[in-house]
Amino acid sequence: GKGLWGIPFDGKLCGTAGTIDYYANGKLQILFGAGSRIYLIDRLGRFVKGFPVELGKDILLGPAAYDFNGIRKYNIMVLHKDNTIEMYDLKGRKPSSWKGIHAPETVKSLPERVKVGDRSFWVVRTSIRTLIYPFEGGEPLTTGQESKMRRPDTEVRVLDSGEIEFDCYDGKTRTIVL
Repeated sequence: GKGLWGIPFDGKLCGTAGTIDYYANGKLQILFGAGSRIYLIDRLGRFVKGFPVELGKDILLGPAAYDFNGIRKYNIMVLHKDNTIEMYDLKGRKPSSWKGIHAPETVKSLPERVKVGDRSFWVVRTSIRTLIYPFEGGEPLTTGQESKMRRPDTEVRVLDSGEIEFDCYDGKTRTIVL
């Protein structure tokens, strides 16, 4: 029940903090966002060299860290205050293939990665529906209209056939092939 360390910090955390193995040595560091910056501190409360990293836009929520190749080369996803979702490496650079995600309604959470076969997609939950985007971002793959829209709280289920199943506003369960 006793604090081990503390650091002076004048920002407000952007909702999430996670751990990563930045040096790939089995020791974890704490990754979090505040303002328009990404911070990384070690478990003793020291800032990791090269951090904070400036992203250029204020963060609303994030970061979520991903190690897509299993080699501890992390990418992060953040939801910015301008309602855009962006992917960055830990130096604050966007991958060259990244197109960004700009949902038409208010985004309510960080995207969820879903794997269908050997391909990955992003599930984005907005104030009125669930959208599915390609791994590189860009335009949503399907939007659904009116009663065929995917509910924002629907479970996204990957079927063995390579399809995704979800619940719509009209009470029906639908599948799509991605």
